[in-house]
Amino acid sequence: MKPKVYINIEGVKKNTLNLVTKAHQYGISVAGITKGCCGNEAFAKAQIEAGIDFLGDSRIENLEKLQHLTIDKILLRSPKLSEIEKVISYTQYSLNTNLKVIQALSRVAVKKNVNHSIILMVDIGDLREGIWHENLNDIYNVVESIISLNGITLAGVGTNFTCFGGIMPTEENYKLLIKVADKIRKRFNISLPIVSGGNSSSLQMLYEGKIPKGITHLRVNQSIYTGIEIGEGNQISNWETEIVSLQAEIIEIQVKPSYPQGTFAIMNAFGPIKNFKDKGMRKRAIVALGRQDMNIEGLKPVDSTITVEGASSDHLILDITDSNVNYSIGHMVEFNVTTYASIITAMASPFIEKVANI
Repeated sequence: MKPKVYINIEGVKKNTLNLVTKAHQYGISVAGITKGCCGNEAFAKAQIEAGIDFLGDSRIENLEKLQHLTIDKILLRSPKLSEIEKVISYTQYSLNTNLKVIQALSRVAVKKNVNHSIILMVDIGDLREGIWHENLNDIYNVVESIISLNGITLAGVGTNFTCFGGIMPTEENYKLLIKVADKIRKRFNISLPIVSGGNSSSLQMLYEGKIPKGITHLRVNQSIYTGIEIGEGNQISNWETEIVSLQAEIIEIQVKPSYPQGTFAIMNAFGPIKNFKDKGMRKRAIVALGRQDMNIEGLKPVDSTITVEGASSDHLILDITDSNVNYSIGHMVEFNVTTYASIITAMASPFIEKVANI
């Protein structure tokens, strides 16, 4: 039996509703993001029912699966030239930086007789995508070109925080983005309704009422799954934290030493050898799950007496000595999946079955 990952749909709906309610209080629209669950339809519908304004994903394949859902969709990564036709067919918005890509979007939009909206990305300091905010002439040149194109509308500007450089949003760097938007509005006499101020790392500022007026849009993904804000890692009040869980099957149980015997290698298949503690003879279980299946660092056994000792590509090693449960071969061990890295790798794994637990 494949390992199974379960999505707590009611928890998703609760967290999303809390987010949307708070954001709308400040006039900020919300893009609910499905990339963490690979475009799972039940997840998307839960977010739509909770009141999101847009549905976003960084993979056009996921948005294609959700094309029948009647909500504006945003491609969150600059389109590849090889997927322009699909971007125009399955989304209404996309995040962009490169003029060559935007021109290709224009040509296909004209051919299909539709209008596609561009959110121009500006780099405020995290050093992922976007035109550097101090290079105003470069920004103006791209904006001027966008305005001249048919089938394309410049809907706004956006930026990213935390995902690469670890830079947190602040009132100061938010004001840099707002200033860029205001300069574009004044120079080109356009409205720019969307000023997209980032992601889950903005939630602490949102709840403290510190996001400056002028930020009108957020793209939130990670915190919906974890109930934790990025940055200081605090739990968000009244949000669910146990959204994703997993079950995997025991394939071996043995009593054996807890400290490896023999001469240590410098590295194992995944890097430096961990530091082992000698705890004597212990009862150990192997579960049919490994690092090829997912990032295992975020697995927390529901049975709190179990410890995760580590994993190879195909084997997850557990210490079950202190458990009162009489585990046996074939028993399904339950875990909460607590980190975003573990969640997205489990969701993307072809070796793990996905179940929307409504």
